[in-house]
Amino acid sequence: MIKIVFIVVFTVTISVNLQAQNEKGDIYFKRANEFFDSKDYKTAILYCDSTILEDAGHEEAYAFRGVCKYFEKRFSEAIQDFDLALILVPGYAEVYFYRGLSHLELNANKKACEDFTEAYNLGFKKAMKLIVKHCEIEENKAD
Repeated sequence: MIKIVFIVVFTVTISVNLQAQNEKGDIYFKRANEFFDSKDYKTAILYCDSTILEDAGHEEAYAFRGVCKYFEKRFSEAIQDFDLALILVPGYAEVYFYRGLSHLELNANKKACEDFTEAYNLGFKKAMKLIVKHCEIEENKAD
């Protein structure tokens, strides 16, 4: 009986602590958005870092930090953040799009086109402009 009470108390304590961490992470993430809106990407990145420290599974913080790094022209670092966001949410269309833009800036056109195509296939339709502009499109030819 004592073991059961201990397990219940331990589980509740962990749950309350995780909820408090997530709330603190959300507060940091909200601040990151505010600094992003004012184009203060460096500070937005710091708030994304704080969000991630509080909630390592906050996929939006990785994606958002990647976008901030993209706007700072830190393309390789942005790609690393986009990769982390995609580990957490593999079908994150907007992240594929921005990772594609980062690859394009690094002259990795094949990778960029793969990401643009994936973004488009996941419903991010504005990726088609970049596919048409930068990617070789194979036509199915009936012989």
